This record gives sequence, structure tokens and C-alpha cells, in this order.
Amino acid sequence: MRMRRFWVSLVGIALIAGTVWAAGPAVKVLIVDRTQTVLESMQLEVLARALLATGDFQLAAVTEPPRGPHPRGPFQFVVIVPERGEWVWVCTPTLPGKLPLELRAALQGLEEAIQRVFQGKRRPVDPGADLYPALWSAYFLKVGILEGIEG
Repeated sequence: MRMRRFWVSLVGIALIAGTVWAAGPAVKVLIVDRTQTVLESMQLEVLARALLATGDFQLAAVTEPPRGPHPRGPFQFVVIVPERGEWVWVCTPTLPGKLPLELRAALQGLEEAIQRVFQGKRRPVDPGADLYPALWSAYFLKVGILEGIEG
């Protein structure tokens, strides 16, 4: 039964992802995967596949936060999935309310997908809601991982 819910969630995520983001340039996302369990690794795989299926995202993944520019960057968002806890930190180049409209929509869809994939066991937190992802965001901007916003 649990696995069935998991796949039903995948279909739901694909439907959400297909309706939230408009066609345009792909949003680049770096995922920092610190998970330690098979279930959470599978959930991240589902998240990645759902985001890629929209055609609106380009993804890269690492297991440690980068200390300098990534060869596929800079990115619009960095998603950090810590080893344990109830959060997924979504780092943004500025406060979510100051993002351009298309990135705000992508952030909303990304956060909804994270919630659905983790089925309430983890929830996304961005710099508008918590200091920790704000500090990571500032660091990623400084080292060239996040792309700055003009204006």
C-alpha cells in the first residue's frame, strides 16, 4: 500500500509540474543530497524525474555543498536535503518575494513537488521563512553557485 501511494504521488507531482511552469528557459537547480536512507534516495529520484519530465528544469546533483563554482552552474536554486530532520532547504538568490515572476512560479512548483514527494515527512523551507537557507543562499551567491538577480 505504501509503495502504491508513492507512485500515485509521482503521477500527482508530474501533473502539478506540468501545470505550474510555463514554457521558457529551463530553471537550473542543484540538489545537494545528504540523505542516508534508501527510501529518501528513491524519493529524490522521483523528485528529479518529475522535475525533468516538465522540460522546464535542468538538474545537477552533488553529495556535499560545493566550495566553488560548479561546471554546470550557476543555478537559480539550490536544494539541500540534509541527512536527517524535517526540512529541505531551498536556497534562492534573493528573498522569494523579490524573485522575478517566472522564478517565483518555479519556486512554488518546486516546493509543492518536494512536499508531495516527501509526503509530509519533510517540508521545504526557503530564505523567506528561515535563516538557515538564507545563510546558505548568501554563501552560494558568494562562491558563484547561485546566479545573482539583476535589479
